Amino acid sequence: MRDWEDRLLFLETMTGYIQDALYVIDKHGNELFYNNKIERFEPAHRQNMLAELLAVFKSGQPVLDKYQKYMTVDHREVHMLSSFVPIKRNGEIIAVCSINKNITEMANLLNKVIDLQGQLQHHTQTAKQSGTGATYTFSDILGTSSQIQAVIDKAKKAALGCAPVLLTGETGTGKELFAQSIHNYGQAAAEPFVAVNCAAIPETLLEGIIFGTVKGAFTGAENTPGLLEQAGGGTLFLDEVNSMSLVLQSKLLRALEEKRVRRLGDRKEIPIYCRIISATNVDCRTLLREGKMREDFYYRIAVVNLTIPPLRERSEDVLLLAENLLKRFNKIYGKRITSLAPEVASIFAAHKWPGNVRELYHVLEYAVSFGDNETVLTPNHLPDYLRNFYSPPQYFSPPANLPMSALPDILAATEKRLILNALALHKGNITKAAETLGIHRQNLQARMKKLNILKKVNFFEASSCESEF
Repeated sequence: MRDWEDRLLFLETMTGYIQDALYVIDKHGNELFYNNKIERFEPAHRQNMLAELLAVFKSGQPVLDKYQKYMTVDHREVHMLSSFVPIKRNGEIIAVCSINKNITEMANLLNKVIDLQGQLQHHTQTAKQSGTGATYTFSDILGTSSQIQAVIDKAKKAALGCAPVLLTGETGTGKELFAQSIHNYGQAAAEPFVAVNCAAIPETLLEGIIFGTVKGAFTGAENTPGLLEQAGGGTLFLDEVNSMSLVLQSKLLRALEEKRVRRLGDRKEIPIYCRIISATNVDCRTLLREGKMREDFYYRIAVVNLTIPPLRERSEDVLLLAENLLKRFNKIYGKRITSLAPEVASIFAAHKWPGNVRELYHVLEYAVSFGDNETVLTPNHLPDYLRNFYSPPQYFSPPANLPMSALPDILAATEKRLILNALALHKGNITKAAETLGIHRQNLQARMKKLNILKKVNFFEASSCESEF
């Protein structure tokens, strides 16, 4: 079978399983290709689509996400977003493809999400005395290190203005804590604080949630204000803003620049007054280089850019945070653990905390919840992954009353045990093991070869390996 026939077979098979309706024509309006989803279109609507496709032949420009409505042969109303894309060969348009996404099925879910968002906002406003939905302040951000204090000072200055703020930091560093604190420290503290996680909501739903909808925009749509309106004169917090598509970035950029928003399906523009605080766990310079974030959008949302340091860069704050969390979990679980054993303090100081403050939170909640009547938190209370990794090595102790002639064997066995311990502690990382032993990497490799130690050492080998004697 020829190559073009294979490709056609692959194309027909794959497009038969996708949910979007595809329709391709040439410059004379002849049908070149369509999948089975297009067959349910009314003939009249296919004529309308044909006119759109031919218009793209003339303009040469794609038309993206155009809202359309049609009736199926069984009299169901369908709403969809259509894109018309020219297909070029050697610079000449040889065909135009229509890609039609059915958004009717998403309508009910969209309305449910918007309704739940409104209920949550109402509940938060009535539950909190301030009525804003922001409960944290700068006093809740613990830490005496110069790194965290510098960010707090900068955030307080930013809070007194109205410029958009971008919070950058690893997962678990407390970006929403800072966002709420900035809101509560500013002049709009009495206004609403509305938050949305951009990565947790499908793109097609997120647009309606942010901009709002009007009745009739699609089946089941109601007159619902978007988050930009719900925030009033307060703050809209866009968490994980880096997951927002380029198309939505462009639409949001326009709204922020013009200070006006248009609900989906509406022609009327509504003024907006809220401040935007965004957060990302990815360096935006990387996103800009990769073309995943619009440059103009970045400069709009990052007038003030605050980078929250990870916990490993402010290790002196770990014990202060641990002490505070212990008090909190003692109240929750009815325990009376008041201090950390020295071994636990050493483990906390040595750990790099890849999950940052959130990881410390979960470690201490685990430890306190499994405690009994102790007043001191010991390594036995810690999760297995933390306790096992930092357990002190069981160094070899040679038997007593050995003859002097056994000294070379004793030294060799002791050296092997020390090397195995170091390798086990660092999961086989030779460079780190050499640093622990106080020797160069090349020296360690030579000693390993001499003592017949494999390069890849099992993590538990040091504790399970028996004595040479």
